[in-house]
Amino acid sequence: MKFTINQYFSKQNSRCGYCKGTKCSISHGMHSYTMFPEDYQELIDRGWRRSGLYCYKPLNNETCCPCYTIKCDALEFKLNKSHKKILKRMTRFLRDGKKDKNEETDRTGDFSKDAVGSCVDIDEDDCGGGTDKQSASVGGINDEPREPKLPIPNINFDVIAAANQERHEEAQRSPEHFDDQVPTEVENPVIATETECASKSSCDGSNQQRKKAKTIRLERRQAKLAAKGIEVSNCETSASKKQKVSQGKTLADYFADASANDKHKLQLKLVHVEGQEFKDTLKNSYALYQKYQTVVHKDPPTKITDYLEFLQESPLKYTKPRSGPQDGYGSFHQQYWLDDKLIAVGVIDILPHCVSSVYFFYDPDYSFLSLGTYGSLREIDLVQQLAKKVPALKYYYMGFYIHSCPKMRYKGRLEPSYLLCPEAYTWHLLTDETRRKLDESKYQRLNSNTDAQDVENFQTSDLSKVMLLYDNAYLTYHRYIQVRFLYVF
Repeated sequence: MKFTINQYFSKQNSRCGYCKGTKCSISHGMHSYTMFPEDYQELIDRGWRRSGLYCYKPLNNETCCPCYTIKCDALEFKLNKSHKKILKRMTRFLRDGKKDKNEETDRTGDFSKDAVGSCVDIDEDDCGGGTDKQSASVGGINDEPREPKLPIPNINFDVIAAANQERHEEAQRSPEHFDDQVPTEVENPVIATETECASKSSCDGSNQQRKKAKTIRLERRQAKLAAKGIEVSNCETSASKKQKVSQGKTLADYFADASANDKHKLQLKLVHVEGQEFKDTLKNSYALYQKYQTVVHKDPPTKITDYLEFLQESPLKYTKPRSGPQDGYGSFHQQYWLDDKLIAVGVIDILPHCVSSVYFFYDPDYSFLSLGTYGSLREIDLVQQLAKKVPALKYYYMGFYIHSCPKMRYKGRLEPSYLLCPEAYTWHLLTDETRRKLDESKYQRLNSNTDAQDVENFQTSDLSKVMLLYDNAYLTYHRYIQVRFLYVF
């Protein structure tokens, strides 16, 4: 059934997870029964965000802590010094199984967290040194806007499909449509394995194949010259090394820095939230989540009951069009397996133009690896892989950027990043000038062109296009009014 069904709740006032104020976080909200990925893509490009089945949009000009949708262009992403340090730390740990001497201390509290749950560790190079134990109190699942306790009627999708047979059949004939399905498992899941990438001749999503071919050509050329008694020029070798250094290592290069002799093997598995593999590992992921919430967020074990509600339940319908990624669109868990142990999980949505980060949790015993930041880098790498088949899918959405909450500014360190203007709904590069403006006033239009308007601005005439679900049938708002008028009289 190719329809998106939402129940709108209008304006909501709730507790703020950033300033901890009561009834000062103001947003629109709605319960989503089912939603196609392309529809959710349009929503997040309008400032919406989901938490389980609940979708909300902060009213930035009214709420206490304005939330600006932020995205990073993954294809133009630049590694900074701190990122490289974290990647090298992981490589050394996998190779030797040892911690650096200066990393023996507990780093559990050394992270920041946003209201949609994407956890990113704050490295000393990024935050000026030291840790901040108070950062654990920022955001988290329990601080997200909650769905109001209003009646949610049950909907029978089969009955709706039967009542709208003509529309349903038309959707079935769409060239982009695949039969409705619940994946038993993700076919050919995106698996990034540290050891395997290094031992194979190529690894999907990296430059290893291209580099190795270049190395082979160079070795062949050197062998031919040696056979002729010609000594290879030292300056040529030196120039080759300089060229390699100047190019710099990419994310994929760092992830491929492993060998079959490494002490540990890190494997990433992408599993759909409705797939069998997710169900098979549910016990592992839930236990990890409980440990994370208890140790990092100090939640009492008796209150950790929202795992399925917020991290498995999703309105996004699994779709797999021919022009899309091989794993399809929808909600997934990217699992991090160290040998045979699950140490981290990234909850993500794969959409037509982006990978959207929903939540990230990890084993606090491995906090010395800065798994929050490492997870973000891995998700950017996933975008880079997916973009090879789907060029439009090139962005990494990080939820909200809240400049008025200093602990939440870390997202701007993933460059280049863009903020969504809350009025014109245009994207703007996050620069130092933008930060200065937000320092002066926490609410900003962002688009400096006062003539720029929202191209999708609502008009009264648009009411005729609005579709409503009434008595299991889809009606335009205009038709709904007619039906209600006839019913009353």
